[in-house]
Amino acid sequence: MTGRIIRFPQPAVLAGEAPASARRILETPMAERAARAEELRIEEPEVLLELAGTLRDRLESAPVLVRDEMEWLYHFVRVPERPIGLFDEREYFLGEFALIAGTACRHLSRRDESRLWFDRAEAGFRHTLNPVADLSRLSYQRLALRIEERQLDVLLELTPSLVQSFRKLGMPEDALKARFLEGLALMETAKLDEAVDVFAEIAREAERLGAAKLLGSAYANLTHIHGMRGDAARAIEASRQAIPVLRRLDDRIALAKVQWGLAVLLRETGQTAASVEAYRAAQADFGQIGMRADVAALNLVIADLLIELGQDGAALQSVLEALPVIQELQMVPEGMAALQLLQESLREQRIDRPALRELHGFFQDLQ
Repeated sequence: MTGRIIRFPQPAVLAGEAPASARRILETPMAERAARAEELRIEEPEVLLELAGTLRDRLESAPVLVRDEMEWLYHFVRVPERPIGLFDEREYFLGEFALIAGTACRHLSRRDESRLWFDRAEAGFRHTLNPVADLSRLSYQRLALRIEERQLDVLLELTPSLVQSFRKLGMPEDALKARFLEGLALMETAKLDEAVDVFAEIAREAERLGAAKLLGSAYANLTHIHGMRGDAARAIEASRQAIPVLRRLDDRIALAKVQWGLAVLLRETGQTAASVEAYRAAQADFGQIGMRADVAALNLVIADLLIELGQDGAALQSVLEALPVIQELQMVPEGMAALQLLQESLREQRIDRPALRELHGFFQDLQ
């Protein structure tokens, strides 16, 4: 290699379009790869770049696979110290693989694991010659983790600076992506009119930039917000805008969240039985891609609706399925009191509904 690898994130590779070299590696069992490294050209920077782009694009369709592949690649490059490229390519790839692994873990609600990977990413990027853009992308992921931990004041304080950094770096799509965090924080604080304005602006700008992934995700969030407001016409219109784009990109996470938004709409408009079925459809989609935290969160929402339908036994079972996952993943440290009340009621074969509602309130509106 005679020059530097491209520093900015590569364009997304659509499902089924992985470059041949990356596809050969991914189809080779992990146990065989190291011995066949030369044949598979795994140590070549261009091939590693293709792998990073291919797997980054699959974060929304196969986060478990991405997390496992990134862990293998990270340790392959790290130990022993392999000579990757001519400059600082080895450090760059250590940072990039760790960043993608941490993002996958964030999607899977493995927060402690995600933080470790982000620390590894920082350690790699800081040893490159020009780390500003990569560290800004890392800052975005760390802020995204904060919204899942409900640190909304911190998020609203720091996001504008990150948006400005991306704009100065000539990374308009990343700047627009960072604005999602502002919109999500507004959703979480029930400032729905302001959230609509933010995501509508994001959608317009994404369309101008030709950023299909951001466009589809913006409409997915608009579906959810309009559903929360009980605005059927706008929720359905936003879902119609989102679904074709997200299907083309195979963004299974956002597609599940569109279904979630429609379930919220049905709930808000009093269509309880239909809402349960829509939530279960979203739950099935999350389950297929290993997002156990979202499955558990929806179990709580479904349980509340089942009580309304007089199906107390089914509601009890739904809660019992959710609680082990919530505890394992430490999903709601701020909701421990409600969790304990709910557990105490379950010992008596009943459900403390106020505690249930308080607990699922931490999940139901976060997208």
